[in-house]
This record gives sequence, C-alpha cells and structure tokens, in this order.
Amino acid sequence: MNLDERGRRAAAGIRRAVGEPGAVWDADADPLGRFDRARRARARRQRVASGVVALAVASLAAVLLFSTFFPRGERSPANGALPPGTILYGEWDQRTSVAHWYTIATDGSRRTDLGIDASCAVWFPDGGRILVTNDARFTATSPLRPAVIDADGSNHRPLDAVDDPDLNLGCGDVSPDGKRIVLEGFGHQDNRRNGIYTVRASDGGDLVRLTTGFDGPPSYSPEGSQVVFMRTRPGIQPDGAGALFVVDADGGRPVRITPWGASFLDNAWSPDGEWIVFQRPYGQLFLVHPDGSDLHRMPLELPQGAGARTASWSPDGQWIVFSMQRARGATIWAVRPDGSGLRPVTTSRGADVVSPSWANR
Repeated sequence: MNLDERGRRAAAGIRRAVGEPGAVWDADADPLGRFDRARRARARRQRVASGVVALAVASLAAVLLFSTFFPRGERSPANGALPPGTILYGEWDQRTSVAHWYTIATDGSRRTDLGIDASCAVWFPDGGRILVTNDARFTATSPLRPAVIDADGSNHRPLDAVDDPDLNLGCGDVSPDGKRIVLEGFGHQDNRRNGIYTVRASDGGDLVRLTTGFDGPPSYSPEGSQVVFMRTRPGIQPDGAGALFVVDADGGRPVRITPWGASFLDNAWSPDGEWIVFQRPYGQLFLVHPDGSDLHRMPLELPQGAGARTASWSPDGQWIVFSMQRARGATIWAVRPDGSGLRPVTTSRGADVVSPSWANR
C-alpha cells in the first residue's frame, strides 16, 4: 500500500469516527471519505490528506465553547492585531477531491475568490504569483503537473516542460529566489518513480531528482540550500504517518530529524531557518530544529475536540497560521510559536478550510 492509500484510509477512518458516539476507528472503513486524497480511482499524493486529525467526541460543554469561538456566519476577528498581509487558503470539496482557493487579509477582510480548483497552492516569494497543481489537466493519460497563476487568480500558466508521461509532479514549494520549484513525484503504477524532484520555475523543465522513496510534499529552507519532507514506509504506525527528513537542495543523502511515526505530511520552515513546524498525528503542532534537536509540542490550547493541521509561518516569523479542524469543518487561525495570542482569521462554519500560506502583500 502506498503513501496515498495509507493517508487516505487513515483519513477516512478518522472522519467516520468523529462525532459518532461509540464509534471505533477503522482504517479500512469509508474508502471514499471526505479527505480522500486520491481523485476517484487515481492514486496520487495531495497535501490535504495531511490535515487528518484524531478528534474526540465533543461534550456539551465543548459544543458551547466551540459556538463561542465560531459564531454563525463569517466575520472579521474582533481584535485583529496580526501584521498586515494576505493569506492564501483552500476550501476542500469532497465531491471533486480538490480545494477551491481564496485569499483573505490577515484582519479577516478582502476575501477574494481566485476561481481556481487545485489540490495544493502556495505563494511565490514575491507574493505576486501562486504555485498550484494543475488538476484540471490530470487524466489517466496526462500526468499531473504544476502551474502558476497571478495573485488574483488570473493568467493561468502550465509548467509542463517535463516530457515523461509516467511521472506525476504534485505538491511542493518555490525556492526563495523564485527560480526553482521542489515537488513530490510519483508514478502512475511504478513506485520506483516516487521521490522528491525539482524543476525550473519558468517552464517546469530541467528535471532533477533529489530522493527516492515514499516522500511527501517538500518545503525549501529560507536560504534555499535544503529541503524538508516527510517519508513513510511499510509498517509505520500510526497509519499514514512517517518521519521528517532534510536533504540538500542539490541532492545527497537525506537525514532523518524526527522519530518514525512522529509526523504527518505538511511542514514549513521558519523564515529565520531555526525551526520547522509540522503536524504530529493527529492534530498536534510540533516544532523541531533542522538538525533534529529540541523536538517539542507547541503549547497550543484548543477547544476540546479540536485539532490543528497544515501550519505555515508569517513572513516575519512571529506567527504561525494553521487550520483548526472540528468534526464539521475547519477554519484558519493564527498563533505565536509559544502558543500565545491565538486568534481566528476566518470564522465561517461548515467549510473544510486547509493549507494557509501567508504573503506580505
């Protein structure tokens, strides 16, 4: 069973159990659950599955607390003191197995529909462009490739210079100088194609392979010299989890920096290069230095039954934005790395909001 299948089944089982009193998690249940990362029958890894969280059944008190945090409708935070900027995020659609993407100001205003559906999206360093997965062109005979759009969702440009019909290139990140893109790669049928690859940001050409393995979405270090990613392998528990690795951006031997089973797919490097934030299965945010030292849980106090996932950093490194997940939806929140200052960015109920990415614009 490959990485996508494990993540998919773990996601489906957890989502089935959440909110059902007495329910037991069954990793084989509900094979087309709401966080199914495979688009129908196609096996590919997508970042949204990293948002799986193990959630307890909420008590009446927790429901009341949650209602306080998430009033009906959508509004701006009451006391928004976040630095100015724009946050990119997706709303996951379980029917299509992709997200619809939006931007919103850090004070909760200026919500903009980008009009794009994609598994993954992340800002370019200049804040004027967005890297997306080009899911609209992905078929059984047309491999997955990245694409670039402008910050308002216009000017869609496929990056399809790699002429290899058996290799899919999925979620990833843009180098700090904007010249290279690092992506997860995987074959339609051949697991030997799985690994981390880089391509030119201008056209998607000049393919370079960095790793070989069941490797999840990668992120660049702030100076662009290294890449962090998650790797899994058969037998790792809990199902769908793995370990974080760091590898040089021009290749070499990857170095494991967390224990096996300690991480789920998404991760992000702090702007000063000192920390990597990631989700520990399920629903807890952890920090670790790039050399693997000082691994610790963020002291993040969430409402009972809530979990945190898909975290990333503010450009100044003073805040972490993440998706707070409950059984019936998720919203974007911000918090300081020491767990203080927790506050909402989006507060609409009912949507599965994922993968926030913060730009100075």
